[in-house]
Amino acid sequence: MPQPLTVRQTLQAWLVPKKWQHELRINRAIVVNGQYLSYNNLLHNGDQIDLKWETPIKTQPYLPAASCDFAVVAENDDLIIVDKPAGIKTHPNRPDENGTLYNQLVTYLDTPPLMLHRLDMLTSGLIMIGKNPLVIPILERQLARKTMQRNYVAVIPYDPAQPAVGVIDAPIGLDPTDKRKRRVTPDGLAARTRYELLQHNDRYALVKLTLESGRTHQIRVHLASRQLAILGDPLYSTQPADRMYLHAYQIKYDLPFDWQSTTVEGQIPAEFLRLTQN
Repeated sequence: MPQPLTVRQTLQAWLVPKKWQHELRINRAIVVNGQYLSYNNLLHNGDQIDLKWETPIKTQPYLPAASCDFAVVAENDDLIIVDKPAGIKTHPNRPDENGTLYNQLVTYLDTPPLMLHRLDMLTSGLIMIGKNPLVIPILERQLARKTMQRNYVAVIPYDPAQPAVGVIDAPIGLDPTDKRKRRVTPDGLAARTRYELLQHNDRYALVKLTLESGRTHQIRVHLASRQLAILGDPLYSTQPADRMYLHAYQIKYDLPFDWQSTTVEGQIPAEFLRLTQN
């Protein structure tokens, strides 16, 4: 049987930031079964825990889009996970910009979208957006600790000499020849990408990729360093295509204020499967 946790241990297990734990305590804003309990008190199965925050959340207003061009894959009161099409930016750079995923979310949601992470404009796939400001620091800590796992698929040249499963562990830094690009370099930042071959034919392979770090262009740079640049990658591949064949298809995370692990999975695009069929 697991041991009961104190109020403090429960908040720590929920990844509530220390600053917010302090605010809850001094404002007596954590109530257990209708009354305030000090942080050293034990909690038990069936206890009703209510938290109340009054911390103001600042948001930058952006324009709503005329229409929405994304699919909702999962949604609850706290967050939404959508499938971003390839070719649109995640977030505007200027208040007067329109047409990004963020602008579309302004149109779709009743509350300001709270972006947790991004995808390159040319990458399609799943993005998680917060709706409730209270869950943002908890989900951000999951991202920082890598307890939130984002899995991708990509189409690359098939090389029978490459192991079917492996890890690319190579530091990534700036490319001095092109400020848009990154490259593997000994003095770069540590970066690890796990990969697994899913299917292949004589020409192309479909691989699953999992980030163990979060460097700019990490998947693209790591694959290119193995001469396996993603099909259609305009920066790192010499093989043009109708799109860049990189797609974020799965997110694994823990529900905020819970110990339940959740996996949300979207569809692998049909063109990815068709190109790599035997």
